[in-house]
Amino acid sequence: MNTEIHHREDQLGADSAALQAALVNLHRSMEAIRPALASLPLPVSPEVVAGMQSTENSWRAIEAEFGMLTGSQVGELLGSRATGRSSYALDKRKAGQLIGVRRRNAVVYPGFQFDQDAGRIREAIPGLISVIREHGRTDEDLAQWMCDPSGYLDGDRPVDYLDEPEQVLAAAEGHYGVEW
Repeated sequence: MNTEIHHREDQLGADSAALQAALVNLHRSMEAIRPALASLPLPVSPEVVAGMQSTENSWRAIEAEFGMLTGSQVGELLGSRATGRSSYALDKRKAGQLIGVRRRNAVVYPGFQFDQDAGRIREAIPGLISVIREHGRTDEDLAQWMCDPSGYLDGDRPVDYLDEPEQVLAAAEGHYGVEW
């Protein structure tokens, strides 16, 4: 009985700490967003703000699951011997071999596109980049699509098919090639 009481007290303490952290985060978020919203000449719809929040949460989930590598980390991973390893990643990005996304005023590279054990870019990535460029889409669009369930893959995420290039490329063509 005593153990159960201590367990409940511990749980209440943990719940209280989590609630306090959420409250602090809420206030910090409001402080950060309020000046930006106030600077806009027209009212902002709640749907736009909710969409932006959803997108940010998605980026954070991608970073938590796969990591976001800096250009220098990419150069090191891929075995670049150049002193400016970050330019190596930029060159690969410009050549359509890497997905790079802007986060916190820097270009970073989602970790899912690398076979980190082999120190190489996954085979499907350049083909996927070719598909999005053909259809006028961005690296950000592709990175987000990769991590969302796809009807072209029976509800699975394209990122989970990167070792099956033909299948993930067909899904990308289906997704981006649809015209209404």
